[in-house]
Amino acid sequence: MLAIGEIDEKYISETQERSMRAPIIRAAVCLALIIALGLYMFLPFAPVTSDITAYSGSDYFPLIEGIEDYRLSLLQPKHKNNFDILTSLLGSFKFGAMDENTGNDMAPAPGDQGESAGDGGANGSYVESTDNQVDGVIESDLMKMTDKYIFRVSYRWGAGNMSHLLRVYSIEKEESRLVTEFVIPAFADEFYRYNTHYEMYLSPDGNTVTLLRNYTENKTDMSKVGVISLDVSDVNNIKTKAMVSIDGSLNTSRMVDGKLLLVSEFVFNRNTVDYNDPTTFVPSIDRGEGAEPILFEDIIFPDTVGNTRYSVVALLDADNLGLLGANALLNFTNEVYVSRDNVYITREYVAENEGIYEDKGVVRNMTDIAVLNYSGDSLESRGVITVNGYAEDQYSFDEKDGYLRLVTTTRWTEDKYSNVASIKNEQNVSLWIFDLADNSLAYSLRNFAIPGEEATAVRFDGDTVYVCTAVVVSFTDPVYFIDLSDYENINSADTGIIEGYSEHLINLGEGFLLGIGRESWQYDKVEIYEQQGDKVVGVGEFKFEGEYSSDYKSYLVNREHNLFGFGAGYIYPIDDQTGKEEYRGECYVLLHWNGYELSPYFIDLTGLDMRSATVRAAYVDGYLYITTDTGFKVEKIN
Repeated sequence: MLAIGEIDEKYISETQERSMRAPIIRAAVCLALIIALGLYMFLPFAPVTSDITAYSGSDYFPLIEGIEDYRLSLLQPKHKNNFDILTSLLGSFKFGAMDENTGNDMAPAPGDQGESAGDGGANGSYVESTDNQVDGVIESDLMKMTDKYIFRVSYRWGAGNMSHLLRVYSIEKEESRLVTEFVIPAFADEFYRYNTHYEMYLSPDGNTVTLLRNYTENKTDMSKVGVISLDVSDVNNIKTKAMVSIDGSLNTSRMVDGKLLLVSEFVFNRNTVDYNDPTTFVPSIDRGEGAEPILFEDIIFPDTVGNTRYSVVALLDADNLGLLGANALLNFTNEVYVSRDNVYITREYVAENEGIYEDKGVVRNMTDIAVLNYSGDSLESRGVITVNGYAEDQYSFDEKDGYLRLVTTTRWTEDKYSNVASIKNEQNVSLWIFDLADNSLAYSLRNFAIPGEEATAVRFDGDTVYVCTAVVVSFTDPVYFIDLSDYENINSADTGIIEGYSEHLINLGEGFLLGIGRESWQYDKVEIYEQQGDKVVGVGEFKFEGEYSSDYKSYLVNREHNLFGFGAGYIYPIDDQTGKEEYRGECYVLLHWNGYELSPYFIDLTGLDMRSATVRAAYVDGYLYITTDTGFKVEKIN
């Protein structure tokens, strides 16, 4: 205590002053920290911008603007500031709870055999072996034929390499044989890939084979579509006539009146785009004199660019592969339907308050359909049709008497910011009929299915459209027969709820419809339907377990003899009498419908390198001619 009393009064005074300043300093430091934290948390992130005015003189400038807006949208900060990031992170910890309006519900799901044509030359008369969707619009296939020869795309392994071949087989019943095989030529700097996708055509006179396939350039690693024209007028001396390549990968194609219509998909890299070089963001076509980008006036793109994928539609002279016209459609890369005069290509997207409906706060799956007319000597754009929903495949479309008719699965959901309480994640199926004179909606049959179902198979046939709808996971299947003879009064009949659902519907004629698909998780099924009064009933079925193709071109459809066939791997048919399975292995299944019973016939394909998607067959004069990737078999049918 004495020592304390000796302390200098000056030091006591200084200590008191420092004690008084400490709270002020602490407050100042805290305030500075709060300001710094506020700036860090709430200062808005600067948007990413770019200046493209230097390219304003380019013919492609409107396209460049759309592409750059899309590129910048991907580069923008995903949050307003750091506080937004923090609240987003905290919001994700809600014990697994999710907004009821988010998730996949808002996202889009992505001619008879035996008919002859041509006069018949050295190779015989042309015979159509592909069941084409539209009369006169020939679809490519792995097999084409005349009444003398079968032409088949094949391959052969040797010394560790794959040779791509065109094989020619004779049609001589038990004496049928391999006549010749021709090694398909490669393009310059081509890198072959296993299981290259092929398509093939045979000219009406049987003298020209046109081949289409994807390949990759070895140096650039660019995807290309190669088109090769072969002279097969002498099957023992096949020659190459012409070769053309187009950027991208093959989507589909058609042959109409000597014109080849080719649809490919081209993707460019948004990170390496150079607006001074159109070839970095526009597809090119090589006519034999070097690659040239498609002109801007031949490019179709939406107001808002959503990806970097094009569909390229090229119209070629089938004889010499001369280019008649080409269009590039940015973002239109979903379904393709081709009529006698027009090409329809779709793009699917999700939008709010657009299209057929105007309900506030409702988000719907939408489809834009670009229309290209090819009836002349070139391609001509005929505008864009917008429809609610999305189409299952090309068979969901049909053009007739100036109208485009289509069936879509319509899906909509309540926007999480709206006050609409009655609409929430709904789904149904609708029929739409558009007047092609002005692309306007003329007629419709909306939401005709059971709520919650989607369209799994559609088939138009004249004044009738057949539609199978289902909740796929529950395997329940109404099939609708819809009468379109009077658009003002559209009537329908249906099966009611039955087991399974169809992936394809095929009109067999005489009022019978064939469906092939699933009955359950275990069993597959082929079923025959018939309209009886105001109802549709199943009148025959074939059930089995095993592997089969869902590619429509792999099916044999012969309406003249009521035959339907497909390749199957390790199939277990179910005996109608005993209900037991019977192992058949790799085989070809030929079904005959006699009007009251569906009878199966099995042909063993063991050892023929069978892949069900690539098996093809034709029925000629009591014999079934079956081709695979590497093999050939002839079977007499009683």
